[in-house]
Amino acid sequence: MIPDWMKKSDDYVPVNDYNTFIKKTLESIGTAMSKIKIQRGHEKIHSLPAIFKLLILLLLIILTSVSNNKTIILTIAAVMELYLCTWPASDIIGILKPSFVGAILSLIILFPAMIMNPAGINNNIYVIVKVFLCVEMLGIFNHTTQWNHITGALKKLHVPWVFIFTIDITLKYIVLLGNIINDLLVSLSLKSVGKNNRKYQSIGGILGITFIKSIEHSHKMYEAMQCRGFTDDYKGARDEADRIKKY
Repeated sequence: MIPDWMKKSDDYVPVNDYNTFIKKTLESIGTAMSKIKIQRGHEKIHSLPAIFKLLILLLLIILTSVSNNKTIILTIAAVMELYLCTWPASDIIGILKPSFVGAILSLIILFPAMIMNPAGINNNIYVIVKVFLCVEMLGIFNHTTQWNHITGALKKLHVPWVFIFTIDITLKYIVLLGNIINDLLVSLSLKSVGKNNRKYQSIGGILGITFIKSIEHSHKMYEAMQCRGFTDDYKGARDEADRIKKY
C-alpha cells in the first residue's frame, strides 16, 4: 500500500529571484572565451604572414603617434575606415566599440587640460584621434591574426622566449580557468531554487575554487616541464603545429 503522503502533489512554489548577475557573468565569460578559442576573424588561407602584418601595425602606430600632419592622420583614418567598410556589420561594431571607449577615456583625462588651456585644444583633439586610430589598428590586427601566429611572429622578431611563453600560457589558462568559472556558475544557477540571499558568498566560493584550481594547474605544469626536461627553448604553438604537419 502506498502511504497517503506519497499520493499528495507537491504545491511548493519557489519565490522568484533575479539571477541577472549570474546571467551577465556567463555571457561575458562565454564571449571572452569564444574570442580566444576561435580567434580567426577575417584571416584567410592565403593571407599576409603574421610578421608582415605585425611590422605594418608597428609602423602605422609609430607614424600615427609622432605625426602632427593633419593630412597624414586623415589619410590613415580614411584607409582604416574604407577597409572596415568591407567587413560585416557585427565585426565592425566589435572593432569600433573599444576604439570609442579608448577615445572617450582620453577625452575624460584631457578634459581638464582643455578647460585650463583653451589654446591647446587642437593638440588634445589630435591625441584623442590618435588613440582612436591606434586602438582601431590593434583591433583589426587582433581580428585578422590568430594568437599562435602572433607568437610565431614575435619569435621571428627575436623577442625573448620568456615574454612569448608568458603570453601563450596566459591565454591558454584564461580559457582553462574561464571554463571552470563557467561550469561553476552554471552549477550555481541550477542549484539555486527560490530566492538566494547569499549570492555574494557563493560568488566568493567560486573565486576561491578558481584560485585553488589555478594553483593546482600551475604546480602540475611545473612538474610536467621538469619531467619532460624543459630546456628554456619554447617553440610555441605555431612551431609545434608546423612540426606536426610534417609528419
